[in-house]
Amino acid sequence: MPRPRAIQAAEAPLWLAVLLDYSFSDRSAQKAARLDLLGIAHDATAYPDDIPGWRLAELLLRWAEQYVPAEDWKRLQARVRKQRRQ
Repeated sequence: MPRPRAIQAAEAPLWLAVLLDYSFSDRSAQKAARLDLLGIAHDATAYPDDIPGWRLAELLLRWAEQYVPAEDWKRLQARVRKQRRQ
């Protein structure tokens, strides 16, 4: 059984960048998915005091569960781990 997906609150901004990159580089990404993620990104950057890290992580995780296939999720986790080390 695969491990459940998780995003730590402290890493939510990093995940936001990775997911934005993913949504715009994946040719099969749906326009609605991009718009949903752009809405999250807008709110997180325009109103940073209104969206704490835990809430941003929750929103991103919900988006990823809806739009990111399992094999892509593994690749994105590896990308986050790599950026975390840098």
